[in-house]
Amino acid sequence: MGLWFLSEATACISLNKISLSLFVCADTIQKAMRSKFEIPGSAETRLWMKSSDTSCERLRNVHVSVLDSCLSSGMTVIMEMRNADGTWPSSRPQIMRNSEDQDSYRGQPGVCGLTNLGNTCFMNSALQCLSNTPPLTEYFLHSAYLDELNFTNPLGMKGEIAEAYADVVKQMWSGRHYSVVPRIFKTKVGHFASQFLGYQQHDSQELLSFLLDGLHEDLNRVKNKEYIELRDADGRPDQEVAEEAWRNHRRRNDSVIVDTFHGLFKSTLVCPECSKVSVTFDPFCYLSVPLPVSKDRVMEVFFVSLDPAAKPVQHRLVVPKAGKVSDLCAALSQATDIPSNHMVVADVFNHRFYKIYNSEESLSCILDRDDIFVYELSGSSMEEDGDEVVLALYLRERSHYRDYGAGGGSYGTSLFGHPLLIAVPRSQCSREALYRTFLQRLARYVRPPDLSEEVEEEEDEEDELYKTQTNGLSEDEDNEDSERPGPSTREEAEGRSSEPEESQPGRPTERADPELRPEAAADGEADP
Repeated sequence: MGLWFLSEATACISLNKISLSLFVCADTIQKAMRSKFEIPGSAETRLWMKSSDTSCERLRNVHVSVLDSCLSSGMTVIMEMRNADGTWPSSRPQIMRNSEDQDSYRGQPGVCGLTNLGNTCFMNSALQCLSNTPPLTEYFLHSAYLDELNFTNPLGMKGEIAEAYADVVKQMWSGRHYSVVPRIFKTKVGHFASQFLGYQQHDSQELLSFLLDGLHEDLNRVKNKEYIELRDADGRPDQEVAEEAWRNHRRRNDSVIVDTFHGLFKSTLVCPECSKVSVTFDPFCYLSVPLPVSKDRVMEVFFVSLDPAAKPVQHRLVVPKAGKVSDLCAALSQATDIPSNHMVVADVFNHRFYKIYNSEESLSCILDRDDIFVYELSGSSMEEDGDEVVLALYLRERSHYRDYGAGGGSYGTSLFGHPLLIAVPRSQCSREALYRTFLQRLARYVRPPDLSEEVEEEEDEEDELYKTQTNGLSEDEDNEDSERPGPSTREEAEGRSSEPEESQPGRPTERADPELRPEAAADGEADP
């Protein structure tokens, strides 16, 4: 029988022939080879049987006889020693690191990533969780699993899952890899659990459940499981019943997984007819518990005060998820000391009112991305039969150039800023009264126009336009614009009653402008 020794750097051949009894344990061969090649006691080795030039098979169970391991005369035995970085010379995995520092990298053991093979992040997250479980990781790093591999367990996987997991853990904790590719482990998992074949996404807890069960059966110290008849509690103390249930469980299940992860559930059943109480303790390996769900949400709103000189203020409010608009107003009332019944909540989109909410509407219809404005109004304006009416006021900016496309020469306008809600007494809804009210409300933005300045400015604009344009085209637009003063910005306020039409249940991709009646309008010169 020829003996080979395979390491990362060298391959030595011994032509010495050894004679062994067929009934000697195969572990004797391994011990002889370790002594022959002077392998350190802390090094991990494994044996291969080479029956031909192309056929090579792992000798997984070295605790059986030479006859049972199918070793025959003339067969070559190869001993392989694990590298310092946790890999095996015969199956070195792909490591995510630069070739320059391939052998020089030294990092903190355990701080190592796992490469995603397709959509295998579910597997990597489970492996990282188990890798950072100290009792289990120390068990594999110290190679204690080698003496407890169960190759005869019909519920196990012949030790292959345990060995594949050990390879991943030793590579991650060698401190010599940025990240490891768990390709071999993924192949083993797919071989024994067909639902994990391929590279699709799966449930991480489902894989973790399979892995814990597989490791337990591969490392179960109980070779022959006996039949155990369970007893009822019969009024005995819970401590006594629990200890008996745990002893019975350990008589059939004894592994590092049981030591680390298993526990007992107490189950109590009461018969509704005879009132008999049955108490049992059932083993478990993992618990599925619901994550706590917050009952509150944080909403960002803009508060617009009645004071014309006050700027809109943004507030972050904590409100119930299942609350109403009135709850939002109540939370804002605590932050601003404004009564909640003096507030109107509106959704603003594209500088217009998209919807005005009533106090009984649910907050679930307001999305986090919506721009919500809360307006302060007087108490009488909130009453249906009050002395005041609420008007919507939009801000428009006049363009710097005239619009000749429609056959006219007027300036175009575009909406800007956020709209306003203004309460106006019903007795002061004339054009002049509304104009004064709007100018007062917009004191931060506009000033009353000077008619003489406006006429002069328009005449100058027409002369300048005639000089600088030929057939409607500017000869040097950039230079002329820098020399020619543009017309002042104008703002137009359009008003209507704040009673919106009932909104449609679905929210469109592009919001249509609400239909507004031009009950009042005012133009103002923008403050320079």
